[in-house]
Amino acid sequence: MKFNRYQSTGGKQPIFVDRKNEADRIVRAIKRKHNVIVTGKYGIGRTSLIKYIADQAHDQWYFVFADFSKTPGKVCDQLLADLWPEKRRREGGRYRRYKSGRFLIAQLAKNNKRPMVIVLDNIVKLSPQKIALIRYLSLEKHFLFIAITEAFIPKNDLFLLRAQLIPVELVQLQHLDMESSCNLLAQFSKRYRFNWTERDIRMLAEITGGYPFGMKELLKRTLERSPLESDL
Repeated sequence: MKFNRYQSTGGKQPIFVDRKNEADRIVRAIKRKHNVIVTGKYGIGRTSLIKYIADQAHDQWYFVFADFSKTPGKVCDQLLADLWPEKRRREGGRYRRYKSGRFLIAQLAKNNKRPMVIVLDNIVKLSPQKIALIRYLSLEKHFLFIAITEAFIPKNDLFLLRAQLIPVELVQLQHLDMESSCNLLAQFSKRYRFNWTERDIRMLAEITGGYPFGMKELLKRTLERSPLESDL
């Protein structure tokens, strides 16, 4: 699959951080029917990367997102809200008991024309109940998983997660290199008419250290001082 270097969705949204190599690696893993664990520090761009892949590959796979920092019951509700929104509206936002909910998720997946990828976001730690939910859905053989973990997740929890998702590939996001940082800042400069020189851009890339969250904060502060309306 070919990826554009930068992506903007939903109107004036932040320009996508250059992660072509990581995006290609994740897509190759999914094509091999391997699960993926994406890890990295806060603000490094983990969830943004997966949302970008989901947007680019929506014709091949059906991506559903769930906040895995919540209870297993609420995770199932989130998944069902995506898979069966009409039912959620009829029943006032709540589906059914946890065990029947996870059973229904598996049944709905059987009828989906595209292979389904469940994205488990915000994994901080794993309880036995959350491990049981992953195991249950994994054994159904209808899903692939992308698990997005915090960098500080306990080592034992990460080991247990990898054990449940075999075959699985671990992708650790690092800070952007100098070239990617400069490219991204140049896009900001062009889009928002900052008129940064090459020297300015390189200096800002060095200041932010290739940290996407730092670049986003820099952009926000610059827009606050700019006459242009901020859309972040």
